[in-house]
Amino acid sequence: MNVRSEVRDDTHYIRIIGGIDTQAAEKLRSRLKEILVEQPQRVIMDLSMVPFMGSVGIGKILMFFKALQGRNSHFEIKGIHENLYPFFKVIKLDKLFQIST
Repeated sequence: MNVRSEVRDDTHYIRIIGGIDTQAAEKLRSRLKEILVEQPQRVIMDLSMVPFMGSVGIGKILMFFKALQGRNSHFEIKGIHENLYPFFKVIKLDKLFQIST
């Protein structure tokens, strides 16, 4: 798994490439924690290159979302792999934040 990020204007773009198992979820947590230090006002995450994600990975994204929400920052997912989208809808993540394919 690889996490790429860049900042343009007031938006922090995060692109994740590769599957997220338990080990990768810890790497993701560390990277998201670094991004939180930058106090982004808006975050757009691209999961279009993530063919699978375990529950630990989803938990890390939810923790990140909650931290952003506590700072009144905006979070959304633009681009999600076709394998993940139905799962994210079933667990109603689309009710917490915007998810678009």
